Amino acid sequence: MRPQELKIRKSFKNGKTRLVDGELKRIRFSVLRLDAGSKFSEKLAGDELGIVLLSGRVEIQAAGNIYRLGPRRDVFRDPAWGLYLPGKTTWKIQALRKSELALAYAPGPKKGEPQLITPEQLVVHHRGKDLFQRKVSDIMVSQVVAKNLLIGETVNKPGQWSSYPPHRHDQHKPPRQYYLEEMYLFKVNPFQGFGFQRVYTDDRKLDQALVIENNDIAIFKKGYHPVSAAPGYELYYLWILSGPERIMKVVDDPAHAWLHNID
Repeated sequence: MRPQELKIRKSFKNGKTRLVDGELKRIRFSVLRLDAGSKFSEKLAGDELGIVLLSGRVEIQAAGNIYRLGPRRDVFRDPAWGLYLPGKTTWKIQALRKSELALAYAPGPKKGEPQLITPEQLVVHHRGKDLFQRKVSDIMVSQVVAKNLLIGETVNKPGQWSSYPPHRHDQHKPPRQYYLEEMYLFKVNPFQGFGFQRVYTDDRKLDQALVIENNDIAIFKKGYHPVSAAPGYELYYLWILSGPERIMKVVDDPAHAWLHNID
């Protein structure tokens, strides 16, 4: 697997979206950046859509309703806002201030109701210990009635690891493991910082360490995928998963699973 299939750097123009698929079969992704007053509209076909406000404040019209997301200064200082839309929905957005949004598409129902997710509805987990502590916020997990999408955020404090002990979900063997494609969108604070992403399989036919910088994207079709933040820099990633069943059940790397039991 070539490195560019794992990490894809993209720059997005204001008011435009560019799709990133990285050969994924179940997830399409784009970033929407809007100046204050700018608008964007779209009619969904057969995909459901998860919209996550990364920064700014917006107003979205969908299914005859108006949904207001924000304000959110950035992903490090304020909690997330989200909006779930089923397939066949026409939606329109206007930025009330300069805004950035993540748009995650996956095969979904053609019927259903939009669901607004406010900061009060996030499910927040403080996971890990020692040097692998992180804050995980479920945005569209239990909060929405979706067919495929699972969306949330993770923040590593400086020097901390996450997705650790390493885990994978690249085989569909219920009830022990459920296959899920996944991708991360990274942010770094301060922005000039960096982190590391390792992706590897048990047989090491895939084993790569990648430098992660602000706005990078990592795509996982297989393998374990731990993340670390460089000292002095917070590392954030939006995680998006989709699989044949909407169940998050993973397998730890047996070499490192003992870390769950340390005092």
